Amino acid sequence: MLTSLHVQNLATLASVELDLPAGCIAITGDTGAGKSLILDALELALGGRSDAGLVRAGTDKAQVIASFEIAGLPDAQAWLEENDLGGESELILRRTLTAEGRSKAYVNGTPISTGQLKELAEQLVFMHTQHANLKLLQTKHQLALVDAFADGGALASECRQHYALWQQRKSDLDTLIQQSQQADQERDLLAFQVDELRALQLSEGEFEALDTEQKQLASGESFLRVTADCLLQLQGEDQPGVIGVAERLALELRKLSTDHPTLANAAELLEQGSIALEEAKQDIQHAVDRFEIDPERLSWVEERLAALFTLARKHRIEPEGLPALQAQLEVRLADISGAHERIPVMQQEVDALRTQAEACARRLTEARTAAAAALSEAITAQFPDLGMPHALLEVRLQAAESLASHGFETVQFFFQPNPGQQGGNLSKIASGGELSRVSLAIQVITAARLATPTLVFDEVDVGIGGKTAATVGQMLQRLAANAQVLVVTHQPQVAGQASAHLHVSKQSAADVTVSDAQLLSESARVEEIARMLGGHEITEATLAAARDLRV
Repeated sequence: MLTSLHVQNLATLASVELDLPAGCIAITGDTGAGKSLILDALELALGGRSDAGLVRAGTDKAQVIASFEIAGLPDAQAWLEENDLGGESELILRRTLTAEGRSKAYVNGTPISTGQLKELAEQLVFMHTQHANLKLLQTKHQLALVDAFADGGALASECRQHYALWQQRKSDLDTLIQQSQQADQERDLLAFQVDELRALQLSEGEFEALDTEQKQLASGESFLRVTADCLLQLQGEDQPGVIGVAERLALELRKLSTDHPTLANAAELLEQGSIALEEAKQDIQHAVDRFEIDPERLSWVEERLAALFTLARKHRIEPEGLPALQAQLEVRLADISGAHERIPVMQQEVDALRTQAEACARRLTEARTAAAAALSEAITAQFPDLGMPHALLEVRLQAAESLASHGFETVQFFFQPNPGQQGGNLSKIASGGELSRVSLAIQVITAARLATPTLVFDEVDVGIGGKTAATVGQMLQRLAANAQVLVVTHQPQVAGQASAHLHVSKQSAADVTVSDAQLLSESARVEEIARMLGGHEITEATLAAARDLRV
């Protein structure tokens, strides 16, 4: 359950620290005092949408810290361990929000994504806001209520997965059939292109090698002229070449260095130079010996390169990309060629997936049928206590035209306020007050089945009063026997039956507005309930009435 809530700089909540008990906690206060801000703070801590406008004016950052006791929640502890966030009995959620709109979330001090935070929050708190009545009119939400009442929505989720898998594979089959229909034309073109590429017998890196060889063969005359001149200059012909001159100079300097040591380095450099020149001569001679002018080879290489360039231009790619293109076209041709053969195999797979989806949907129909009857009876049984003794709600399943992701049927909430009065779809028959009571009855029934340890209700008692409001308080108190219940209420009958009372107040001075929240003592509770009964002027009569509500 929620054990504490600390809020800093969230709208008008400058600094609020609450230690919350078990049981049913009523949250009251004047309109605009900030009751909803308490719920906003909790929603933010649970991964709700962040809004920079919530940061208190004049501050840089808002922060909410919510602590939970999870010793009795093995699923939550397992989730923490799976995500390396510890498995202690205490869980601390922290959410920060900057004035620039950046938010961060932490679990037990470790940063996590808001997606992870929401996943964890589903196991901690069930929040029923003021939009519940509007959602109740939506067929999708009504069907989700039936599924949740049946088995928590597990079978419906399984059916959606089967349906999605079937539809995905069916889409793949439709694509394959479409491809096969276009295959004949495309196959002829691909086959021609592949044959044309295969005829060249391309190899990886061939173009680069041919390009280099062509440049070498085409520059043969320049090669022979330059290398011959180099060899002549290095070794000489009638007179010593550069190598011989360097050797002679080194020898003469070496002789002089005995008497003139400063020439020793020069002699050594000339010796090294003559050795390097000799090695250069040998390399040049080796290249000359290996080189052979081959006009026929040059012609073949140039023809080969011309063929590669022609085909590359045809496909609008670089010549070196031709081998990769050939491999790609061969794969595509194989895919198309095998499309007709794969269609029957894939059709069998699609049929099998449809069978599985339909079988799951039939099991879902059976579960919904039983749940619809039980839910109808349970909700209708709540109506007398809510001031509608003759009202009837019947959850009716209606067969759909074909299987959909939600199964074989849709749902209608049939409502009849009184005997003899025409009934019909809840969205068309129920008045605003009736819709609020139907919504409350559904909330009480469905919440009783939830494993969530903390239930939050925001003004579920709108549009009711008197004895009916007292009954609502009793319902919420019964829920609190198995879960912690927080309820924002304007009804003194509801607040009077709660086991604890959280009062929210607001004070304004100059340009500063501050909201505060605190748990009330028993005497303060009586005064607050008296205020709710008779306005801001508290009399002995309203105090006595308030004490009666606390009995």
